[in-house]
Amino acid sequence: MFTIYKRAIGDVEPFEYLPGAQGLAPGSAVKLASGALARCGAAETPGYILAGPQREDGDYPAVRALPTTIFEAEAAAAITADKVGSTLQLNADADGLTATAGGPFTVTWADGGTLVRGYFAPAAAATDANDGVSD
Repeated sequence: MFTIYKRAIGDVEPFEYLPGAQGLAPGSAVKLASGALARCGAAETPGYILAGPQREDGDYPAVRALPTTIFEAEAAAAITADKVGSTLQLNADADGLTATAGGPFTVTWADGGTLVRGYFAPAAAATDANDGVSD
């Protein structure tokens, strides 16, 4: 489960209430797909972290996964301090991390156990092959 450890800015992002697929777990990393929240894949950058269960109206409370927010989560294996600055992939449920490099989560703290802190870097902007400018 991803939980907020601290924020680098004084303002707190408000909850956003967005529709999503059934069965998404609080604390999981999600993205918007076809207008609804969906679980992220291992190397996908989440747009949001779920802040609670699905409401009766089908919406989930979610907070944006901003690079100014440090999240804390469990990894599937011990993460040593020399991994600070590297990136890790999400687990299959998108509610924690694996020890596999090349994911969206940048490690900012690890003490050799399975508890890790870090942030999600923003997803790269798409570019149009015709003009090379971000869309």
